[in-house]
Amino acid sequence: MSTAPRYIPHYTLEDYARWEGDWELIDGVAISMGPSPFGPHERVISRLSRMIGNQIDQHQCPCEVYTNLDWIIGDDTVIRPDLMVICGDQPEKHLQRPPELVVEVLSDSTRGRDLTAKRTLCRENDVPHYLIIDPAEKTIEHVTAAGSDHPPLDATLHLMLATANCKLTIDPQSLFD
Repeated sequence: MSTAPRYIPHYTLEDYARWEGDWELIDGVAISMGPSPFGPHERVISRLSRMIGNQIDQHQCPCEVYTNLDWIIGDDTVIRPDLMVICGDQPEKHLQRPPELVVEVLSDSTRGRDLTAKRTLCRENDVPHYLIIDPAEKTIEHVTAAGSDHPPLDATLHLMLATANCKLTIDPQSLFD
């Protein structure tokens, strides 16, 4: 075994801006976004995006749903959640403040990051609502500053977007086949 020190690169936002392809950057570590997700993953995102977008329109909330936007958290951390709800001023480029809601839909390639690193980033950056949806198990975990819970599949989930004074309801059963 070599006694030479290991070189572990630490990338920054400046490096990230020059990369081609789909990447995330967490604490200076480059993470490839890999191949596109499978059908169940995308169906959940599509249905949830439509469900939330319709309520935002109906209640005239000053919010938007984004499904492919980078959130620049710091000089060495950029993530691209499956879905975000942003209220108030809308970004012209990338988001540079915490969103009201972050949703990650678990897949084999992202499960570890979504359950650990991204959960931690959302809590550390005061994201009011972080939803972790598992299409295989048909479960939702709702993470807030107060902790987390797993609402039953037959119960409506209520989310208050405090900065916009808007309430969203999510019917978990309608997200899954």
